[in-house]
Amino acid sequence: MSELSATIIGAGIVGVSTAAFLQREGYDVTIIDRVLPGEGCSFGNAGGLAFSEIVPTVHSRMLLKIPGWLVDPMGPLTIRWSYFPKALPWFLALARNSLPDRVRAITAARADLAMRVVSDFESLLKAAGTEDLIRYEDTLRLYDNEAQYLAEAPERAAKTPYGFEMKRLSGDEARELEPAIGPNVHCGVFHGGWYFLTNPGRAVKSIAAEVVKNGGRIIEDDVVSLVRDAGRVKALQLKTQGQHKVHRLVICAGAYSHLLAKQLGEKVLLEAERGYHMVLPNSGVKLSRSLTYARSPGAATPMEMGLRLAGSDEFAGLDAAPNYARADALWKNFKAVLPGLRQPDQETTRWMGRRPGTPDSLPVIGPSKTTANVWYGFGHGHMGLTWGPTTGRLIAETMSGRKSNIDLAPFRADRF
Repeated sequence: MSELSATIIGAGIVGVSTAAFLQREGYDVTIIDRVLPGEGCSFGNAGGLAFSEIVPTVHSRMLLKIPGWLVDPMGPLTIRWSYFPKALPWFLALARNSLPDRVRAITAARADLAMRVVSDFESLLKAAGTEDLIRYEDTLRLYDNEAQYLAEAPERAAKTPYGFEMKRLSGDEARELEPAIGPNVHCGVFHGGWYFLTNPGRAVKSIAAEVVKNGGRIIEDDVVSLVRDAGRVKALQLKTQGQHKVHRLVICAGAYSHLLAKQLGEKVLLEAERGYHMVLPNSGVKLSRSLTYARSPGAATPMEMGLRLAGSDEFAGLDAAPNYARADALWKNFKAVLPGLRQPDQETTRWMGRRPGTPDSLPVIGPSKTTANVWYGFGHGHMGLTWGPTTGRLIAETMSGRKSNIDLAPFRADRF
């Protein structure tokens, strides 16, 4: 086995990006996943390169909204109450990380990750010949009334020092830009840095194909356990293909990553933030950009396969059956601002995926603290597509002993 060989567990955007950047550092790479590249959360997300989203997902003002959301079974956040005791430590940590000083520190760390999002993505897609998948149109956020707009002033103020300006549009200006927007929209703002991909699953597959073209391997199998010896992982026990020898290992297994970290003696607070989407090939509306709506978290994004409505946050564990009524709720939400939106028909598809969320809205990036030849890249929550290529670059730099452009301390594995 080559001294410069690496195995990556996970074939989503983080895993394939890590493999691609490691190849540029001279590594022989193997990707292992139970599903083919781009078939997990990377397939079904909202498609956003949301590099301006530096304020953490939950902060003190949003905490006040959560009780109201929880009493609505179709609200933007729900917990299956049978699962709540297991998730309680995660939610307690979430509350601690919603205090003002923590929000400021988390915002700064997220801003660091945002610096090279677009250039890192462009680098991989250009190499794969699919750079046309990026649309450089800033996402537009819509508001029902002035009070709704003013309520988000603190978030806009927090972004300004980092160069993200959220320009306001009147309702008429928003409709001139996107005629499908309804007359009830009071105003809108550009997000200040939120592009989109027209097919995120195809983007991931194209990067993976380039990895294979450059000599990488992809193994479709389930990693059952990590085989350790003398403080290192020496092999992976696969479900159907026996043992796979390891020289260096990167764990990018999404919502399942903490189960592997646990085998190495590391406790990581990670929950599956289950998101839903609906794709309408016959939506009846035409958009040139992605839209978000202040009434409820989620995005409407024009894609190759139709209009994708994505969002929702459901805590029910890894294995609970999907509740596709939550996908239908996204249609009802966006119908309020896109009055021409047609009813779902026989060609409409629905999907559920498991976002790997940490209670501080920061991913885990960097070396294991217990095992010498293991690195981590997971826990990106709602920002996996956005931060995936940058995470891959940072891991490749760290494994190669080169100094990165940001401080990785906020993303260390032992911070929980």
